[in-house]
Amino acid sequence: MSRAGEFDMGDARHVALYDELPLWSSYAGALLLEHVPLVARRALDLGCGAGFPMLELAERLGRPGFVVGLDPWATALSRAREKARAWGVSNAWPVRGDGVGLPFRDGAFELITSNLGINNFADPDATLRECHRVLVPGGVLAVTTNVVGHFAQWYEAMAAELESRGDAAALGRLREHIAHRGTGEQLVSRLERCGFSARVTHSHTVPMHFREGQAVLDHHFVRLGFVGAWREVAGDDADSVLAATAARMDAGVREGEGVRLDVPLVSVLATRV
Repeated sequence: MSRAGEFDMGDARHVALYDELPLWSSYAGALLLEHVPLVARRALDLGCGAGFPMLELAERLGRPGFVVGLDPWATALSRAREKARAWGVSNAWPVRGDGVGLPFRDGAFELITSNLGINNFADPDATLRECHRVLVPGGVLAVTTNVVGHFAQWYEAMAAELESRGDAAALGRLREHIAHRGTGEQLVSRLERCGFSARVTHSHTVPMHFREGQAVLDHHFVRLGFVGAWREVAGDDADSVLAATAARMDAGVREGEGVRLDVPLVSVLATRV
């Protein structure tokens, strides 16, 4: 049983409340749907979660197309199936599986989409090689991801706080935490190593506004996706460091303006060579 305010990924009651909007999924998914080629008859949405953008892609492809969604998150897949039934989306269906070993034959798909999945793959190269295998020659892999630079304002404040404390070890952990996201160019290079011809097609920065720094720490998505890692970076003084970082975010902010955190996103199209 989870404590109050904690999200339990295995609890159907919690997953029923899962909302993609503050998780950047909607922003990145809109970028993907704006630029993905809608000519495929057989498509795979890798990391489909609770059904977005799988169901939207299926509806946009129309009856000639069919979209399979794949995700290891069983409880979310149940919700995606309920959505498909309730909305009458008969040309989409999610299945449980892992990207490292896609349960599909060679050349099964003409299109693969992945919305914010690449940063969460346990083994990105193995997953991309599997994508290459199950795509037809000339098939398209459309990927969106957040890149290095997200929440830059917060990380600058946190680095300043750690530096003021002389905590070199925590500063090193923070740099590693920031750098692991990578850039659009690094993603293109990774795709090309895995047999694709790839290019960054579009980039977009989403601003997230908060009244104050403490509101950042209290936001359910930030708690779900980031606060745990920030606490590990900060170490034993995590409570103090995070509170002081929030205060630094507030410093110099004029009344009514609040604080801003930027989320840079890129869209990449890759063709199976």
